[in-house]
Amino acid sequence: MKSENGFSISPKMKKCAERLISQEFDGNISKLCDELSIARSTFYRWYDKKEFKQYINFLIARYTETELFEIWKAIIETAKKGSPQALKLFFELKSLQNNASTNSVVFISGEDKIEE
Repeated sequence: MKSENGFSISPKMKKCAERLISQEFDGNISKLCDELSIARSTFYRWYDKKEFKQYINFLIARYTETELFEIWKAIIETAKKGSPQALKLFFELKSLQNNASTNSVVFISGEDKIEE
């Protein structure tokens, strides 16, 4: 059956995929299967299905997209406090985002600190 997102997976498969990417999931497949009342063999059969993996990837992309703004804000706030690592990461990510190289280079070592 097609879901609203165009994936042909059952409601139980959908719930399983959502639990897999949730922050509460601790990586224990047996516990997940118990929670969903499914056999481990059922989980692995689902996991082999292309549609199931595509739905997981869709959920991950949607989740990371919504968290991206918070991550950027956290990097910027940490950089403003003078963290050399956050400053370096900010400029590296900004460069990747712009997909453009510049002639200037910013060097930041672990010893550097911004004075306020």
